[in-house]
Amino acid sequence: MSVAHAHSDSITAEKRHPHIGATIRGVDLSQPLDGSTVEAIHALWMEHLLLVFPDQRITDEQHIAFGERFGRLEIHPSVAHRSSRNKAIYRVSNVDESGNIVPPTDTAWQYLNQSWRWHTDSSFREIPSKGSILHGIEITREGGSTLFANMYAAYDALSEAMKARIEGLWVIHAHDYILRTAPELAGKVDQGTYDDLPPVRHPLVKRHPVTGRKSLFLSPHTMVTIEGMEENAARALLDDLTAHATDAAFVYRHVWEPHDVIMWDNRCTMHSVEPFDNRTTRRIMHRVTLVGEDAPTPA
Repeated sequence: MSVAHAHSDSITAEKRHPHIGATIRGVDLSQPLDGSTVEAIHALWMEHLLLVFPDQRITDEQHIAFGERFGRLEIHPSVAHRSSRNKAIYRVSNVDESGNIVPPTDTAWQYLNQSWRWHTDSSFREIPSKGSILHGIEITREGGSTLFANMYAAYDALSEAMKARIEGLWVIHAHDYILRTAPELAGKVDQGTYDDLPPVRHPLVKRHPVTGRKSLFLSPHTMVTIEGMEENAARALLDDLTAHATDAAFVYRHVWEPHDVIMWDNRCTMHSVEPFDNRTTRRIMHRVTLVGEDAPTPA
C-alpha cells in the first residue's frame, strides 16, 4: 500500500481500500491538537472519506474534545442511548451503563439493531450530520464489522441515463420510518423515547460543500419515498440505487481492533454493521456526531 504524508511531517496516511479509507498514524487523540494538525487531518478526511486512528485509548471527554475541533456535536434523538455523563456521547452498545447486556425485549436493544441496515447518520434531520467519530471500546470478531460505502464512486459509476433520471429528485426522510420498519418495534405501543423530528426532504443527488463532488444521498432506514413519484416506483428506484451503491467495489469492511477510532464523512458515505449475536456477545462503541453546517445542496 502507498503511504502519503499530510501537512504535518509526523502524520502519515496509508490507504485501506482503492475507493475509501486510510489508516492515520502519528496523532495522539488523547492530547489537545494544534491548528495545523487539525487542518492536516481535515485534508486527509476530505481525500479518503474515512480515517482509522488505531489504538487510541481515549476517554469520552477526550473523544468529545477531538470531535469539537471539527464542529459542534449533536445530541442523538434516542434518549436511551445517550451517555448519562456526556449527552454528546451516543452509546452504540448492547451493554447498559451498569455493564449488563441489554435484553432483546428492551426497545433500546431493538432500536440499535437498525444499525445493521445501511444508513447515513442523522439523515432524518433537516441539516444532516457532517460526520461521525466512533470509538471501539469492546469489539467482537464474531460479526460486528462495519461496512462503509463511497457514495461519490457509486454516483460516478451510474450510467448517464440513470444520472439524468435521478437529477433533481428529492427524497422524504423520517426518523419515524426507522420505528415503522423495524420488525421488533413496529407492533409495539412503547417504542422508546425520542426527540420529536418531523419528516424532511433531501436531494437524491447532492454536491459536497467542501469538495464540490457529486454523490448519491441514500439512507435506507429513513427513506420514505421520492417526492412526486408513485410509491411502488419510488421504492423500486431507491432499492435499485441502494443495491448499486453497496456493491463490493465501493465498500470497505472494517474489522475492529480494540480502541480503533474511526472518523467518516456522512455527506459522501453510507455504512452498516454486520450482524452478530448481540444477545450474548458484548459490543460497546461510543460515537460523537458532528452537526451539519449546510442543508444538502442539489447537484
